[in-house]
Amino acid sequence: MNKRIALTASSLFLAISFCRARTLTLAEADTIIVILLFFVILLLVLGAISVKYNRYISQRNEQLRRILNALDDYRAIVGDGELSLDEQEEVLKKKQSKPKPKTAKVIQMDEGQTFFVKMDARMNKEKPFTDPDFDHYALIEFMGVDQETFSKLVPRYTDPVRTNDYIKSLRAEYAAKMLMEHSDYSMDEIASKCGFTNTAAFNSAFKFSFGITPTDYLNSVSQMFKKKVN
Repeated sequence: MNKRIALTASSLFLAISFCRARTLTLAEADTIIVILLFFVILLLVLGAISVKYNRYISQRNEQLRRILNALDDYRAIVGDGELSLDEQEEVLKKKQSKPKPKTAKVIQMDEGQTFFVKMDARMNKEKPFTDPDFDHYALIEFMGVDQETFSKLVPRYTDPVRTNDYIKSLRAEYAAKMLMEHSDYSMDEIASKCGFTNTAAFNSAFKFSFGITPTDYLNSVSQMFKKKVN
């Protein structure tokens, strides 16, 4: 922004000097100055819009960071990452059965909720969704249940379309982390490593999940890191 102002001011000064050196008429000189002033105002407006847009993107990405951290914290409740999945489930059950103070609100998890928490923890730990062919039926097989049982435990995912949306959201979340940790990867590489069949599908799923394209997110993250370094 400051560079643009300095550049336009210098251009205006040079233009005035040029007009004097060429001994242009007053009307000709005024025309040139008016044109330059127009471009100065245009650049200032564009600069203000750019600053506002970058601030908006930074806020969105900060919100995205918090969401990802909150999801990690939530999954940590399931148990220690060094424990087996069965051991994690036992830890969860013990936490649920632990007596609560009378003043505390007791939240009971039914069988369906417990199943979903276990499924979500396994999905994020083993990441089977990195296989592009992983879909609704693969998820059912992955959890070791039949389709009827799966529909009873997770009724929201009875429809394969909704299940695939859930899988895409996990891929998008994984991609967001990879964008922060592997800035040397291309978008095609990240899309492939996260289980997307192509970059277009990656962009669509990412924007649907976070409201921003992967490229804009990466650029904003890069700008935030530069500001912290400086």
